[in-house]
Amino acid sequence: MRTCISITALFIAAGVLSTTAHGNTDANTGVQISLVVPEVCQIESSAITVDASGESASGTVFEMCNTGRGFRVIASHRALIGGEQAQITYDGEIRQLDSSGFSDVAYRSGPMLGDVPVTIQTNGLVQNLSVSLGLTII
Repeated sequence: MRTCISITALFIAAGVLSTTAHGNTDANTGVQISLVVPEVCQIESSAITVDASGESASGTVFEMCNTGRGFRVIASHRALIGGEQAQITYDGEIRQLDSSGFSDVAYRSGPMLGDVPVTIQTNGLVQNLSVSLGLTII
């Protein structure tokens, strides 16, 4: 019984306070509401692996980013040994993979949401090459 009285008392107090807060009858009174949406960016994909005896592998990446500043897509992979070559086609853009193991793949100038086709083509691989993709907000 005591809980019911306390809850009822809270509802009555809330009603009195809201009546007091809205007591002004001026027709020009308004409420300003603002909202801050956090930046969220992510890329989801499994590593794309090209077998040393093969020449290419394909996959799909899911991009999601709500920032208007843009972002860069970056590929990480093992360092390429002398004579090995690899290139990535990311959403139609072709880039050579850098022998260091880190390569800029694409630049996005604003918000993105969707699947992106990816193909890795190689020449002269001595061992398998796995490429992982990530992003960094600009």
